[in-house]
Amino acid sequence: MSSRECATVTNVQRYSLHDGGGIRTVAFLKGCPFKCPWCCNPENLSFDPEVSWHKDLCIGCSVRADGRRDSNGCPCEVLPEACPTGAKKLEGRIREVFDLADELLRDEIFFKESNGGVTLSGGECMATPELQRFSASVLSICHAKDIDTAIETTLGIPLIDPVGMAFVCDTFLVDFKIADRKESLRVTGIDPAVRDCNVRRLLKEDAHIIARMPLIPGFTSSLENAKKNVEDIVGLGIARVDILPFHQLGANKYGALGLKYECEDLRQLSEKEIAAVEQICQNAGLKTVRHGE
Repeated sequence: MSSRECATVTNVQRYSLHDGGGIRTVAFLKGCPFKCPWCCNPENLSFDPEVSWHKDLCIGCSVRADGRRDSNGCPCEVLPEACPTGAKKLEGRIREVFDLADELLRDEIFFKESNGGVTLSGGECMATPELQRFSASVLSICHAKDIDTAIETTLGIPLIDPVGMAFVCDTFLVDFKIADRKESLRVTGIDPAVRDCNVRRLLKEDAHIIARMPLIPGFTSSLENAKKNVEDIVGLGIARVDILPFHQLGANKYGALGLKYECEDLRQLSEKEIAAVEQICQNAGLKTVRHGE
């Protein structure tokens, strides 16, 4: 492990309750090669730091004389750190392994008292060999302190060191989205076959894996898709599935980044629709948890 291993991190979120059990501190690594239209963290799609602009916070204190605006609507040249209202925000900062691990470990007392720990999320924190090494190094430091560790991932990229990753990561929270391989590749770019290969390799190392099923209207929420996902989950030998109903919490982030949000008109699922998917999971013998609680 090198202390000079780096990654771009957008946020370290404390007191998270739905990302691996107990009270957790979650680091969001920037960069994702996939294209899920419903992504609630668009600030983590690009691998590079970028500036977001939040119109509702802007007071127009330094508008360009020629009226020119950036692709996200920003009307000024003010640097994010100089913006008096926080309307401009730098999304992503380069972090080194020990720097990030040290910040995560500041919450150690809460982890011990709640059976919580540290979770790496994204973006896709397994997106490149470099990010995989960085993630493994950060988790290794936490693991050595007897802190529970977890990763939220699609597992859609071949793992360079599944043995090492299984050793330092206590729980893998793995997405099961669009079950049909051809449709998944078309809509998201994720190959379920790659995911399943990674899952099998990790399970050989006695890794603990929890399946996660985001229920997105028109994309993943159909009973047919749920049944196929459940078939795959059970076939792989995974015992628990977290049901994640669609929400619009990330919608406003897209405009701030100058991106188009394709799921603006998607409705919320009804309780009956969510319960029907949960019943499919339970009928298959899976421990079923809503929202990853």
